[in-house]
Amino acid sequence: MKVIIAGAGIGGLCLAQGLKRAGIEIALYERDAGPQQRKQGYRLHLDGDGITALRACLDAASFTLLEATSMAPLPYTTILDTGFAIQRRFKADDYGKTEHHRTAGIATHWNVNRATLREILLHGLAECCNWGRRVTGYAEDGHGVTVTFADGSSDRGDVLVGADGAGSAIARQRAPQAAIMDTGVRAIYGRVPWRAAQTVLPEHCLADIFTACADDRKFILGVGPVRYPMRPDRAARQLLPDAGLAAQDDYVGCIVSGRQTLFGEDDALRAMDSDGLQALAGQMLAEWPAMASAVPAAGEPGSFFFVEMTSSVPFALNCAGRTTLLGDAIHVMTPSLGRGANIALHDAALLVRHLASASKGQATLQMALADYETTMARYGFDVVRESAAMGTRLLGQAPLP
Repeated sequence: MKVIIAGAGIGGLCLAQGLKRAGIEIALYERDAGPQQRKQGYRLHLDGDGITALRACLDAASFTLLEATSMAPLPYTTILDTGFAIQRRFKADDYGKTEHHRTAGIATHWNVNRATLREILLHGLAECCNWGRRVTGYAEDGHGVTVTFADGSSDRGDVLVGADGAGSAIARQRAPQAAIMDTGVRAIYGRVPWRAAQTVLPEHCLADIFTACADDRKFILGVGPVRYPMRPDRAARQLLPDAGLAAQDDYVGCIVSGRQTLFGEDDALRAMDSDGLQALAGQMLAEWPAMASAVPAAGEPGSFFFVEMTSSVPFALNCAGRTTLLGDAIHVMTPSLGRGANIALHDAALLVRHLASASKGQATLQMALADYETTMARYGFDVVRESAAMGTRLLGQAPLP
């Protein structure tokens, strides 16, 4: 069996690692010229789903390296007022709708640096990872699937997996009925160096999974810490020398978010550089107590970028052929619950199990893909709905139709 994966994000790379461990041939194609081309965010929260999936798909040395570089925060999502006084502190699994993780014995939470996680997931995949190759379409027949690229070339395999994110070219062909909606929420992301964060944030903001300050406009300043137990470069030298992880310093990821009407015209925001966005984030907090407005000002120059938040609209996914989807390509969700990356990783581990079963002759390929899609669409769209509901309550997000 040969599996072609479109997209070298977190989900696609986890799938590639799992299939490689299962002895299945892979070809991985990514439209970006390299792993550092686009800013995709900083801190990621991994819950029991994400950590279990990574444990299943990574080899033991890579997982040990990930664990050594992942922060184990206090397991709370905390809501503050604009003066940083605690209003409510939620147990993370209650807030994230993952109470079942406690029953299953997987209620673990890590804060990780997205770039470090991606470096670990790329380890050992150099020979099969092709950069600067944008998939434009595919054609199936009774014996396989042919994938075409923007440069006119093609590749052929037994299975195609669209892990190419929101707006996926694979999804447009595989599920033309799928829709992505503008939630009406906008955000400016950045990061604050650890020492600067210690001067502008209270201690619980540096310890909990995520902390959000909110006003009566449903305007949010959110912060999430990343403090490495071992610096990634040092951990790699000690645990997995050929991984070659980049040096990273501790930091706090920050987000300023709310309804689009609070931010102004999208075109103007898209045109702003990091310095302009950093200044705007501070200006938007100017009516709050000085502690809050000081947070963006303490941010790392060059780290700020603008995001327009979107959400999938749940739909009925038709039966599979040889092409399937995972992660944001099928169920993009707002970050209100912090579950998007975890669901993509869960998709990857589930698909590995089903494809491994088919490769061993324990199920037909069509049956394996159909079983995967039935399960994935059910839990994936459940989390889309839960994330949208939380986003409506917390940020004034437009509700799902």
